[in-house]
Order: sequence, then C-alpha cells, then structure tokens
Amino acid sequence: MDFGKRSMRKRVLILTGESPDRPGGVEHFVRELMKRLEEHGYSTEVFHCRNSVPSWLTSRTGKIGRHIAASSLGYFVGRRARKRMGPDVAAVISNGDVGYCAPKPIGPGAKRIHMYHGTYRGQAEAIRSFISRRGYLYMKWWSSGVLERLGGRRRIVICNSEQTKEEVSRFFGHNGTVVWLPLQFGNFRLQDPLECRRRLGLSNDTAWGLFVGSTDPTKGFGTVRQLMDALPGVQWILVIRGRVPPDLAALSRVRVFCDLPEQDLPSIYAAADFLICPSYYESFGYVVAEALACGTPVVASTGGASRAFLCDAPLDHLLIPDPRAIDQFAGAVHAILLDRQVYRRAVEEHVGPKLVEMLAPENWWQRFSEVTGL
Repeated sequence: MDFGKRSMRKRVLILTGESPDRPGGVEHFVRELMKRLEEHGYSTEVFHCRNSVPSWLTSRTGKIGRHIAASSLGYFVGRRARKRMGPDVAAVISNGDVGYCAPKPIGPGAKRIHMYHGTYRGQAEAIRSFISRRGYLYMKWWSSGVLERLGGRRRIVICNSEQTKEEVSRFFGHNGTVVWLPLQFGNFRLQDPLECRRRLGLSNDTAWGLFVGSTDPTKGFGTVRQLMDALPGVQWILVIRGRVPPDLAALSRVRVFCDLPEQDLPSIYAAADFLICPSYYESFGYVVAEALACGTPVVASTGGASRAFLCDAPLDHLLIPDPRAIDQFAGAVHAILLDRQVYRRAVEEHVGPKLVEMLAPENWWQRFSEVTGL
C-alpha cells in the first residue's frame, strides 16, 4: 500500500551544477527545495556533475579542459534528465548555467522553472582586474551571454536577490521574480556573545573582528589584510574555506579556523563584535545574512543581502560601495566599537524582523510556491 502511494507522487526534476551534499549557497538552496517539495507531496530527483557527467570529462585538467567540462555540463545533465521524463513529472527546475538543455515536461500543467543565483556577466565585470582578458570574455559572452541566457528562455524565472533580478533583466531581457533564499533560523540565532567567547577560548577584554570565506582576492581578502594593519587594537577570527596562507597562523592577533561545519558557525558569528565582508561580487551572500541573524553587525560591500539588510538607518553607513575603500571600512568598524551594544540592538530590532520575513524557510517556500505554482 505505501509503495503504491509513493509511486503515484508527482516528481520534480532538479538540474544543478554540484551535488547538494556539498557546501555552498546553491547547494543549500537545492537541499531546502528538496525538503519542502517532499513535505508537500512531491518526490525529487537531482541531476548534477557527479551523477550525470562521464568520468572522462570530469577528469580533464588544464584551462581548456575545464572550459570544455563547464560548457558541456548542462548538456549531460539535461540528457540524463530527459531519460527520466514521464507524464508524472510536475516540474523541471534548473539553476544558473545548467538549464539550457533542460527537458520540457510532458504532463498536463507541468512547469519549467529556472533559478538565477547571480550572473557570470555581473561577476566578470566586478572581478575584471583579477582575471585575464580571455577569462573575462569567456565568462561574459559564453558562460553568461549564451548558456545563462538560454537557461531562462521560456521559463518561469526566479532570482535570489534584487541585484540578480536587475542583472537578469539588463543582460538577458528576462523578467524574473525575487524569492530570496531560505535561512535556518534554528541554527543561526541570537546568542550571548560572552558565553560564545568563553566556549571558544576567546578573551573578553578585547575587540574581535570576523571574516568568513576564502582567501581568493575576489572575496576581498586583500582588504581584510589591510584592515588588520589599520586596526591594531582588534583581534581577528578568520574562518577560512579552502587554502590557508601559511603566514596567517604566525600572526599574533589572529585565530584561524579551517573549513568549519555549518553548525559551528553561529557561536563564532555571535562571539565577534563585527563581521567584514568586502567581496567584489555577491549575488546574495549567505555570510551577511547568517551574521545578522546571530545579532552581529556587518560591514559589507554591495551585494544582494547587504543591499537588502543594510540599506536603512541606523545601519546604512555600514554598506560600503567600494570593496577597496579601506578608510571607509575602518571608519565603520570604529563606529561599531564605540558602542557595541547599540549596534547589536539595532541589528536585532531593525534587521531581525526583516530577515524572518524574507528568509524564514516557511515564508520563502510560500513565495516560491506562489510564483511557480507548485
């Protein structure tokens, strides 16, 4: 009996780049999407590079080989999904540049949905000084101008932020709807900063700054380095994803944590007096939303989440348009440190309700289902 009921459930096919068990914003979106769909009576199947692309392609090395693999990912993912099509498929949901070969559902009322998590063209423009001319042209005209553009053609287009919606409209001519992204408030929540410092073995008689991300130049780690020199009275917590520069461990005012699991992050967010996010391109920026949900003031460059949550007084001066503006970042930090409790209360009172309204999973799902008809 149970098997019969399960076999009658409508299926939703999800096409994406990486396996949803990996860390990352897109992967978090896919995991939450699967959870919500299954709670509402659908079964889900996810197609990605690990289960859809032949090993001879994923093992290619060198710049040209990687470009070939990236460009053909959507083809192989779409081909694998086509083999699983049937009249019981309620929707095909694709992401980013994995969608140009997404199959068309054949069932009555079935949906074709495409989610944009930013655009390669927007990213290419923002990080132009860090990449070669060839890389810039490849991202702008091929990855974005061809693959991403086709992904949203004749689909229900949804976006993870207002910034992404603007880019999708400007670059591709697609009209999208912002549904934002879900955030787990059971994990990212207000905590006592002093208790969090005690658990982490951090001193209570000093100021603590925080950076969470990779040391890639496009994430603004160069700005963080300069701020360490500009703010000699601040000690730093660096939560590094990926490669850690060998000299960081030798710095006296730095605590380094590498590749922490998500459940360990809230205590670190809450322990810090402020978070720095000087990224050159963030279509959303989970780090910003997570820190604010933990009550920690954020000084950030312009991105999807920072635009949404740092746009109004009394926190609008914490939004820095230029990720290289060391003096402005340092000035914002000084303002926070002059009255830390005032800024924490401002985050809690002015940002907290807006975070819940926009990112609470149940509110996110309501918007998603209304837009997509699922």
